[in-house]
Amino acid sequence: MENVQAILLATGETDKLQPLTATVPSPMLPITDRPVMLYAIELLARQGFKEMAVSLYHLAGDVEAYLGNGQRWGVTLNYLLQRDAWGSAGALKWAQPALNQTFVVMPADVLVDVDLEAALAQHRQRQSKATVVVHHFATDGAPGVCPDENGRIQSTVTNGSHPTVYPTGVYIFEPEILNYIPARRQFGILEQLVPALLEAGIAVDTYQMSGYWNRLATFQDYHAAQRHVLYSAWGHAEGLEGLPALNFPSLEGRQIAQGIWVGRNHMIHPSVRLSPPIFIGQNCQIGSDVELGPEVVVGSNVVIDEEATISRSTILDHTYVGQLVNIDGRFVNKNLIVDKVTAESTRVVDQFLLGQVNSLVDNRFQRLWDVSFSLLLLLLTLVVTVPVSLLLLLTNGRIFERVERVGGWPDALLAGSVMDLQRFALWRFCVRKKDGRTTRLGRFLKNWEIYRLPELWNVLKGDLRLVGVKPLTEEDVRQISDVWQQKRHESSPGFTGLWYIQTRPDSSLDEILIADAYYVATRNWREDLKLLSQTPAAWWRRLRRSSIPMPV
Repeated sequence: MENVQAILLATGETDKLQPLTATVPSPMLPITDRPVMLYAIELLARQGFKEMAVSLYHLAGDVEAYLGNGQRWGVTLNYLLQRDAWGSAGALKWAQPALNQTFVVMPADVLVDVDLEAALAQHRQRQSKATVVVHHFATDGAPGVCPDENGRIQSTVTNGSHPTVYPTGVYIFEPEILNYIPARRQFGILEQLVPALLEAGIAVDTYQMSGYWNRLATFQDYHAAQRHVLYSAWGHAEGLEGLPALNFPSLEGRQIAQGIWVGRNHMIHPSVRLSPPIFIGQNCQIGSDVELGPEVVVGSNVVIDEEATISRSTILDHTYVGQLVNIDGRFVNKNLIVDKVTAESTRVVDQFLLGQVNSLVDNRFQRLWDVSFSLLLLLLTLVVTVPVSLLLLLTNGRIFERVERVGGWPDALLAGSVMDLQRFALWRFCVRKKDGRTTRLGRFLKNWEIYRLPELWNVLKGDLRLVGVKPLTEEDVRQISDVWQQKRHESSPGFTGLWYIQTRPDSSLDEILIADAYYVATRNWREDLKLLSQTPAAWWRRLRRSSIPMPV
């Protein structure tokens, strides 16, 4: 959109929906197996925004790893990373250098179906400096404002009062309002900025939207959002309970019956009983005599064992639901279960009831592919490895060396602590003498990266996969502390991967962890094939950057 900028507030600073948001940033909470933030991105993209700023704070790496540069949605995302929590207005102050014209503020952890074109038209027609997008309806506890008959705010209203309208978290501002926000200080838009503007005599207008809005403040709100998307996509007016349907409900799956959607690569037993509306993500296994529905959302890579019963609930990605387990009105994330009404949570220690599973792509077919392709590569590289082995034996007396590395969690059902990570030894051509000095031949092998070819034997053994995260030393692993960094442990280490394609041999650990986190968030077999095909070109780029001494 011309002459208008957009900024997404994805800082996740509020403590809503705990303990779920302790490990899942609120903008990444799935609505029908898609992060809620995607609804905001797609809404902006449909209304002409091609470039967006994104403010990040809590679990920032998870958000950036999943969204990347935004090209998958036809937009460009520019990230603004905060080291401290500055509040909603403080985030705008932090972004001030990037905001130099009229800009729209969108909350990334709220479901809001607003006509921005109409809101911007009113903002311009009134020559407003600040416009607050409001709704006439809200759930309990929502803060509100009191506008006059012309729609201009007279005062903000605290919780417990009876405001006329409720701010949705969407705002339109002119850049000069940023001067009323103190730098490096907690400052909220509704709580502090709007009162500061009113005190300074600056009119603050409201634009009343009529579409659907859900602030996702409670687990009841969260479930209501799930069911509303399902009923909107189904076209079931009765299920909408008088609320407006979403204009563009997005479900990444195929509708196999009225009100029932399933993703790719699913295995659903013929005896399963389905009561709409239901959404089932990709790579799911659902056993015999399972009962699902109504109002059930199942994420990707979920296993639901025989005779389980699930209704009015959400099962998040990579969750195992055991045999005969009955779930009603709950949110389940691996071994965490939360009541949607009381918000009481419990962690289930019995992994036969609830636990974590890896994606189906990480199982037998992946192993068969790794073994087959690594064998082929070993055969093709014999013309190199055999002469190198003979030269090393003659000049150094040793052919191979073993280096200790740390990999992913070995338990497929329940991930543990960092101390539970798998240890293994990488096989490499020996490039050093017994006293630790690198030989001339060793320098040549390292520069050409030929010394890594024996790692293909690790792929055969199962220590590595062809494509995965970078194998790290134990010292490097001990530096990993943030939750988003630890996500890398959900994937096995690989011979190649995004870390090899996008980083350099001298890249920092942070750069490697960002690449690994992005890989884990977006991995699938198509991406693995793409990364594998890009590896020769990446190897050549690395080669050209290095000096290549010839052995003497």
